[in-house]
Amino acid sequence: MSRIALLCISPLRHDSRVLRHAALLAKAGHTVEILAQAPLPDTPPVKVTTLPGPGADWRVRYGMAARQAPATWLPATAAPLYWLSITRLAARRALLAFRPDLVIANDWRALPIALAAKDRLGARVIYDSHEFASEEFADSARWRLLAQRHVGEIERRGIARVDAVMTVSPGIAEALATRYRLPQTPLVVANMPPYRHTPFRPTGSVITVLYHGVVVPRRGLEALIESVAAWPESMRLVIRGPAQGGYDRQLQTLAAQSGQANRIAFEPPVAPGDVVAAAAATADIGIFLLANSTTHARFAMPNKIFEYMQAGLMIVSSDLPEIRKVIEPTDCGRLLGEDTPQAIAACFTGLHAADINSYKRAALGCAKILNFQAESGKLLTLVARVAHTV
Repeated sequence: MSRIALLCISPLRHDSRVLRHAALLAKAGHTVEILAQAPLPDTPPVKVTTLPGPGADWRVRYGMAARQAPATWLPATAAPLYWLSITRLAARRALLAFRPDLVIANDWRALPIALAAKDRLGARVIYDSHEFASEEFADSARWRLLAQRHVGEIERRGIARVDAVMTVSPGIAEALATRYRLPQTPLVVANMPPYRHTPFRPTGSVITVLYHGVVVPRRGLEALIESVAAWPESMRLVIRGPAQGGYDRQLQTLAAQSGQANRIAFEPPVAPGDVVAAAAATADIGIFLLANSTTHARFAMPNKIFEYMQAGLMIVSSDLPEIRKVIEPTDCGRLLGEDTPQAIAACFTGLHAADINSYKRAALGCAKILNFQAESGKLLTLVARVAHTV
């Protein structure tokens, strides 16, 4: 068995993928530790070393600009400026002190730190790319100007030196292999919740549409709120999740201005292990919106799609290629041709309880096949191969 570090330079409480992977590897007999920022879950599955947080929003923005912008004009600055971060320096110290045999670097920010353990301790490194990082926010001109080159340089330098790469969707796997000319296409370990039996709950007289996940821009939440006025009277909206930078207050203002505040609820996040149960208890439709404007978006395969399935919800989603591959063959929901308020409202117009119930039953059937138990063997096999524990 191996000493395995899961390195996550972000808050751990809502990172269900890292928590699932840690619990799986610990159950398999490995000594596992997570290095991540607070807030933490109430009962983490393994020991956690808490890293310094990012600080106030203005410090985050200033720090990102100072570290990342120079690479736009001088790419060679990306590597040295990466380390101008208390969090990253603390993570490197903690990782080296743990003396791992294997590091799973979650996303590009963790790559140089994981490779420090490779250089100093001979640790093996698996890069787990949750996103297509080099184009994650490519629809933002500011991000393209100030950050994209830095992110791409860090990922390019790091991915060439790791022992294996995994990611969340076939599209991202192919995009990574093409961009960085990888000798092997990354392994796909989809971001699915563990299977638990969820009883079918018939749709009632009040139909609840749920968005759960991080409450941030570029999730179509403004259009979603604006669409409510044209929904059937029986439908209401719940937005549940952690907000960043006061964005939830902007959305609450928009809801008030729409005149539909009595039909729109904002709820705090629940623990990752409770997400499915909370969705199943009251919601009927789970919605996900993401503009098909970047390679990252086209190949997105978010965990909330599988969480909605597990909760037995009808799924309504932007028509993105990877999501289409799941929704169309299984008939567990509908795809939107556009993410406009009009298109969202049109999707719900004429939608009856019997229709929703049919989609909900199909979702529950999908959940029996598309779940973490089905995916977990891939991760265990990869870890065994990379760590030479077979």
